[in-house]
Amino acid sequence: MEAPPPFASSSSSSLFSLRNKPLSSPTITHFGNTKPSKSFSVRASSSRDSVVTLLDYGAGNVRSVRNAIRFLGFEIKDVQTPQDILNASRLVFPGVGAFAAAMEVLSKTGMDEALCSYIDKDRPFLGICLGLQLLFESSEENGPVKGLGLIPGTVGRFDSSNGFRVPHIGWNALQITEDSGILDDVGNHHVYFVHSYRAMPSDDNNEWISSTCDYGDKFIASIRRGNVHAVQFHPEKSGGKFYLPFQSLVLSNILNPKHEGCNLC
Repeated sequence: MEAPPPFASSSSSSLFSLRNKPLSSPTITHFGNTKPSKSFSVRASSSRDSVVTLLDYGAGNVRSVRNAIRFLGFEIKDVQTPQDILNASRLVFPGVGAFAAAMEVLSKTGMDEALCSYIDKDRPFLGICLGLQLLFESSEENGPVKGLGLIPGTVGRFDSSNGFRVPHIGWNALQITEDSGILDDVGNHHVYFVHSYRAMPSDDNNEWISSTCDYGDKFIASIRRGNVHAVQFHPEKSGGKFYLPFQSLVLSNILNPKHEGCNLC
């Protein structure tokens, strides 16, 4: 199970009620009452460009994600039907909780097929935490449980026998590849993780990997292919005392992409 971030959700627009009890974790800076600085401002150029579609399937806390998106000047459209996913100009899929419960919700509502179709078409996408794990073929959590099958590999639990505490909660550094996309300007910043399960690099999924992280062993911290991005860490909570601009940086690069081949440039 992916541990929820440490703030209670105030969203009333979730599709389903599959709430999990939050775990305690270190106090960190987030976008609750943050106003855009004069030196950093991202604004969309038209009404369609100003909308971000958010897939909040009800199993996790997405308040900080909502705040981060609004901080960047975007409106939010919540997914209510599979067609909302297919019609999205940019889609953000945050998630915490159990892999199997999430897949059950997606399958029962037809969201799974819509997600696969959207991503297969190389549309702008950002998955966060469980939103990354569900892209893989399967998970060992209460399973095996079949995933969306877009990325080769199985999501497994961290090995605690080597002395590393599980879940992995706190700040850690990324090893970023040359073509990381949304992480190009991050440098050596640390990011915030809250998870018990992770996907491992392999020859089969290597072309998807944009960064890795070490916690007992090397695991996939983010993936990228074209306009499709997903991260195991929480960019909306990775600002912290010293890295507040990083929150804006990661989310703005997916909402307003600047890289070659991007459909929104």
